[in-house]
Amino acid sequence: MTTTPDTVPAAPPAVRPIDPVQAAAALWANLKEYQPAIAGALALHIRDLPVDWPQREFGIARPHALLSLQPPLRPGDNLMPEAAPYNPDIEECPACVEAGLMCRWHAGQADAHEYWHNHVMAAIRHDVNARVDDVLLHQEAEAEGASCVCQRCTPTKPQPVRRPWWRRAAKFIIRTLED
Repeated sequence: MTTTPDTVPAAPPAVRPIDPVQAAAALWANLKEYQPAIAGALALHIRDLPVDWPQREFGIARPHALLSLQPPLRPGDNLMPEAAPYNPDIEECPACVEAGLMCRWHAGQADAHEYWHNHVMAAIRHDVNARVDDVLLHQEAEAEGASCVCQRCTPTKPQPVRRPWWRRAAKFIIRTLED
């Protein structure tokens, strides 16, 4: 990979060392507890595998050699599998406890909050008078492909200018006299 002074080569993602036997036992226990139908389907699938499945699936003749396979070095592939259900409270989330850090659901929530925060901050940097609710309404309408209803896109309609009081009084008096 060639680099120029402006670019820095991307480092491969960090891979957490995972004991495959321990991870498989934890995954199976969580599958049985939280997803028993999936655990049953997986057990039936494994029971029906032919004797030479390691050779067919992975090109490895010895099943124990599978334990030394490394995950591909792509972002997100080095995470431990999570079977536990997600809990919106990060302190009580069994998936976070299982993963040892933020689970995929909480990581996605954090990314979404960061996206919205950056979007609002960019709008405020662009226009100091921008209101946060208008920015969020505009972004939501843009994402849905609908017309925006924020104050910037639909400004308040000007109030009609009322005639001076004496013209209104004169018109009232004239109508009264005509009747």
